[in-house]
Amino acid sequence: MYRVTVRQGWGGQETTIHSENMSSVKLLSAKITKDVDSIDSFAFNISPKSPQYNAFKYRTTFVKVTNTKLNKVLFEGRVLPTTDSMDSSGLFNKTVTCEGLTAFLHDSIQDYYALSNNDLKAFLGHMIDVHNRQVDFYKRIKLGQVTVTSPSDNVYKSIDDSKTTYDTIKEKLIDKYGGEIRLRHEPDGLYLDYMPEIAIQSNQEIRLASNLLSIKRAIDPSAMYSIIKPLGARAETTTQTDEGNTDISQPRLTIETVNAGSPFLVSQKLVDQIGCVVHPEVWDDVKVASILKSKGQAMLDSQRLIKEQFQVSAVDLSLLTDRTVDSFECGNYHQTINPLMGIDERLRIVGQSLDLCEPLNSTLSIGDKLLGQADYEALIKKQGEVIDEIKSRVAAQTARIVTITKEMESTNEALSSAQKELSSLKTEYDKLIENIGDADFKVIMTKLTELENQTTTIINNLGEIGKNVLDLETFKTAQETINTKQETINEDFKKRVLALENGGK
Repeated sequence: MYRVTVRQGWGGQETTIHSENMSSVKLLSAKITKDVDSIDSFAFNISPKSPQYNAFKYRTTFVKVTNTKLNKVLFEGRVLPTTDSMDSSGLFNKTVTCEGLTAFLHDSIQDYYALSNNDLKAFLGHMIDVHNRQVDFYKRIKLGQVTVTSPSDNVYKSIDDSKTTYDTIKEKLIDKYGGEIRLRHEPDGLYLDYMPEIAIQSNQEIRLASNLLSIKRAIDPSAMYSIIKPLGARAETTTQTDEGNTDISQPRLTIETVNAGSPFLVSQKLVDQIGCVVHPEVWDDVKVASILKSKGQAMLDSQRLIKEQFQVSAVDLSLLTDRTVDSFECGNYHQTINPLMGIDERLRIVGQSLDLCEPLNSTLSIGDKLLGQADYEALIKKQGEVIDEIKSRVAAQTARIVTITKEMESTNEALSSAQKELSSLKTEYDKLIENIGDADFKVIMTKLTELENQTTTIINNLGEIGKNVLDLETFKTAQETINTKQETINEDFKKRVLALENGGK
């Protein structure tokens, strides 16, 4: 049913380390783990009796798992660091963990890049081009199916040059516009797809008294809300003072102008069930109030009363020789029926654990995608990065204020010097008038011209100095206001992180 092969190097010869037809070639345990929004993984234990026991080299040994009945590759990836162990009875084994080929996207770092349009395919294509210039030939990727689109025109996008290609795709595309990615290994190379949902409507049911072995329901009502406040792009700067500002201090687009003066959308049905619970949702790329309202309404309408997920153990009927049905595959939809629990709906497999040695121990996560500990940790990490960025901005602006203060001190010194020069000129004028009867007329005219030129220069300098003082004072005041706002936002982020670390309390 399942065959596991290993090869040294990308183009190496495959050697079988687990086979359903060879009793002498077996792994002690083997499990594939899949999730709709994570990189696949494969972990197994191998006996010292296996000829390939010491054949696993970090990142250069590749492992493939094939369903021989369907002639379908279930997993392909590279080896991570291995672990050798001995149990209390003196038996040795090696634990090998592998990551899917999508992890190739972690092997490159993106360059800084910015553009202003809504062509997500071109944006992703640029990321792939940068990736391909940095990696080995076999890690190079071609752009596959890209069907996710941006909801509005003239969308500004930029890339941080300190993050991997995978993290950039997650942050700049998936987190912002939704969708899922898939890396396909085809005969002519690797292809990356980016689609709203990578799934099929399976014809295999999961039904009580048929193939359903066990089911456990997990619910999460905490994410529910009955009122949504849609927020769009931040307002563009309109004044010279605003140009020195950050986008944090600018207000966001709301729907008040197209929603009878209210920034909120309300589901009365949900209000009747859970009361008034307001949720803000941000679409940074939306600049039109009517589009923002339609997106907010669609999100509100898609709310379920509670998020629920089912941990399911079921027999995959596609593995039986007389059944021609779709196999269980992460991402696909299956009609799930259990009358005793009130379940009869088409649900999606959002996670899958496939046990190669004990297939009946395989499990499916079906239904909504719930946040696990790793998801919360990722959220905390992301918010921590935002806090660090704000702290850096505050530090930079504080340093700028110190510089401005020094420049003002220097300007004040220049002003004092100019005032002294004016006083000296006045003395010269007075002296010239006093001695005018004793001096040559031509010499007097020359001296008056020199004094006039010096006076004009000093007056011009005083005007420029005055303007600089006003500009510096205005800039300093604006920066101090920004610092105050950012410190408030910083404290708010800290409170949110602490709340998450304390389990949302």
